[in-house]
Amino acid sequence: MVDHDEIAAARRALGRHLAHLRKDAGHTQHGLARLVQYGRSSVANTETGRQHPERSFWSRCDAVLRTGGVLTAKYDRIADLDHQHRHRPAPPPAGPGTATDAAAVWWEHEERITARRSALTVKADDDARLAHLEHEVRQAIGDNERLPPATLVARLRPLRVSVDQLMAARQHPPQRARLYTAAAHLSGLLAALALDLRAFPVAHAYAAEAFDLAHAAGQPDTQAWASATQSLVAYYTGKHCDALAYAEDGLRHGGAGPHRIRLTINGQARALAHLGDRRGVHQAVDRTIALLPEHPADGQVSTSLTFGPYCPTRAAANAATAYLVLGDTGVVDHLTAAVAAFDAAQLRGPQALSRLDLATAHARAGDLDHAAGLALEALSLTAEHRFESVYQRTRQFLAAAHPFGRHPRLQDVADLFTELTHPGSPPPAGLRSPT
Repeated sequence: MVDHDEIAAARRALGRHLAHLRKDAGHTQHGLARLVQYGRSSVANTETGRQHPERSFWSRCDAVLRTGGVLTAKYDRIADLDHQHRHRPAPPPAGPGTATDAAAVWWEHEERITARRSALTVKADDDARLAHLEHEVRQAIGDNERLPPATLVARLRPLRVSVDQLMAARQHPPQRARLYTAAAHLSGLLAALALDLRAFPVAHAYAAEAFDLAHAAGQPDTQAWASATQSLVAYYTGKHCDALAYAEDGLRHGGAGPHRIRLTINGQARALAHLGDRRGVHQAVDRTIALLPEHPADGQVSTSLTFGPYCPTRAAANAATAYLVLGDTGVVDHLTAAVAAFDAAQLRGPQALSRLDLATAHARAGDLDHAAGLALEALSLTAEHRFESVYQRTRQFLAAAHPFGRHPRLQDVADLFTELTHPGSPPPAGLRSPT
């Protein structure tokens, strides 16, 4: 027979388990409380067994601590014990039938079974919330590179709350797979936005979460997409070996899926260029050219985080970036075509990045007026967006133009760059009077 002391001991053990998992994950009580939307003192009391929160709290803890549902499962067992204790039948009367009546203590109350069935029922509002989440993520992926990152982050905050709420609920397996896939895409998008806003640790965390969610969903294409996003974050944080490793991992997961082009040209080729592997870059570009007919785009210029294949324009622009890193300048025609295509699509990030690459090629050829004009256009196009990728590419252009530092138009580029990245700072004199 279950007694009160046994239930209290089980609750204390569950609280100690929570404390152990929290510490292993590197969270303070205050940090965990914030993540699960719970009071810090309540978390402390729960860990000592003095407070007994509802199931939703334990579901949130499982999601934050990535336990695979261990805490919720233990909570459910304690809830069963508590139900048995509170609804235990009266002592059976002596005489015939006593054994059958006493055995009733082993069965759950039918109300609990009915409640469980209700929790597993597919609800129309869950389907509607999932559809809304999927639609908003697709829309934000399309708006990425067009709208300022800060604008998109503000728009996505309510979606992040919706994901947590849906994660804490129960769905049928097909719904659960949809939820994890949409959540992976949301986390990957947030990783890219955090990268744009220079929140590098946050970007790495979101990208890793995107891959974990894709793995939990059991979707190889989504895993490949998340790996490509991890590679992107690693590339722009200067971790080129990691960028290459993530791209190759994505190719293993994605198989013959649509993300092979992005992983090969955006992930492998550019990372290999920074690692000085000229032969590897040539091979990656050749593989990309061979893959383009196998994965025809829809005729539109693809976005950087597209769920489909990269288009030829974006593939060519990425190849040009890799070759410029190696010091090659025979990419002017490809970049000129890319600038026109990105201008037509109004993709601010690629508009600026392709201009900066083209500016670098012209600077190396000695056409300084043209180069400076393109760089100024790039910075003006994205002045309100504050793309970290654009700032990094501007630094690379200024480094390539440094031997021509006395040119006044190049100083204009350096002045505008300083104004955008360090408002109020005096303009650098390095280009005007190099030492």
